[in-house]
Amino acid sequence: MTTYVQHLDTIFAQAVYLMRDPSMVQFFIWVTQLGSSSTVIGLALIAVIIFIYRKKIPEAVGLLASVAGSAMAVFILKDLVARPRPMSPLPAYIETSYSFPSGHATLAIALYVFLLWAIYDAMPSLRKKLTVASTVVLVLAIGFSRLYLGVHYLSDVIAGYLLGGIFVVVGIKIATKLRERPTSALK
Repeated sequence: MTTYVQHLDTIFAQAVYLMRDPSMVQFFIWVTQLGSSSTVIGLALIAVIIFIYRKKIPEAVGLLASVAGSAMAVFILKDLVARPRPMSPLPAYIETSYSFPSGHATLAIALYVFLLWAIYDAMPSLRKKLTVASTVVLVLAIGFSRLYLGVHYLSDVIAGYLLGGIFVVVGIKIATKLRERPTSALK
């Protein structure tokens, strides 16, 4: 199984490398920044402040669980697995940590999908489909940017999506449980 995944990763990485256009590298560097830890943590903190200001404490706690939990899991898994990043000439962007799982993919799911869940019911019905589609495109673009820039293998990104998804579910479960508690218990 591992050999099959490695073979698929190598074939996919080579295919992406062959289609790489130097003029698009800068665009994908910008896209990849939308999933960077500094961007995700900054946006998450802003969202937490807004949730608290609007007295949506369950959403604030759930978002913190989703993002912080996924970030800690990535940190631990990268050191446990210690998978090297793709070798030159693939990288168009320098990364110094290990490859598996993709932190950008994990954090993108953890933040953007949780935020989608948190605001979905409050959105007008006409905007729901557009917002869901935009979130899907954003998360997929961030994952693809990691492949396009040659800093991850396909399995790294897929694992990141799955890991981020687990923590979104954890965050949603926490927020849902806190919503069910009496309001006085949240103060």
